Amino acid sequence: MPETSTPALTLRLSRRRALALGATFGAALIAAPALAQNMPTAMASTVLVPGVGPVTVLTYKARVVSMDPKTRRLVLEGASGKRWAVRVPLIAGDINGVRNNQQLLIRLVPGVVTALGKARQGKPGEVVGEVAVEDGLPGWPQGFGVRRVTITTILVNIDKSNGSISFEGPDGQVRTIKAVDQQVLNNMAQVQLGDLCQITYLEALAINAI
Repeated sequence: MPETSTPALTLRLSRRRALALGATFGAALIAAPALAQNMPTAMASTVLVPGVGPVTVLTYKARVVSMDPKTRRLVLEGASGKRWAVRVPLIAGDINGVRNNQQLLIRLVPGVVTALGKARQGKPGEVVGEVAVEDGLPGWPQGFGVRRVTITTILVNIDKSNGSISFEGPDGQVRTIKAVDQQVLNNMAQVQLGDLCQITYLEALAINAI
């Protein structure tokens, strides 16, 4: 991950601003799998999440390919031409202001792993389930939508001393996320690098028109 960082204060948007004119969204990704090397390079900064500690914010840009206001589904394209889908939850407000070819700034806050185990079936990058936490979570950055995601993916790193794992998300970006639940920490001893796993995690996300 690049060492270039953006100031954390630029990520702390007010909820009013986040809802204005449909320009900022809290979103839930429902993408098909994508290779990380084909995705935009993400910049990194850090925010503090209560009960979790410092977490990394990933920031990258994408272009709107298409938008369906009825289903609240956006198709995005990175600089490499790789495409993936985004479903915008109701907490984000009206999305009719989004236009094709509009450039977006996407910010991800990987939060905490809530479940971990070896997958018995499925393929890497497959989203098994997702739930929008419409009211957000206390202490998480304002202006971000929070979602709970269950994904089938391959572990690319395990840091038992720090209680964290790294894996590719549905958009191809590698997330490094901590576990705080003792059962999840115990389960880390049962998996290895390269294992196909089923992981449930909390994540905040915001999308800004630029």
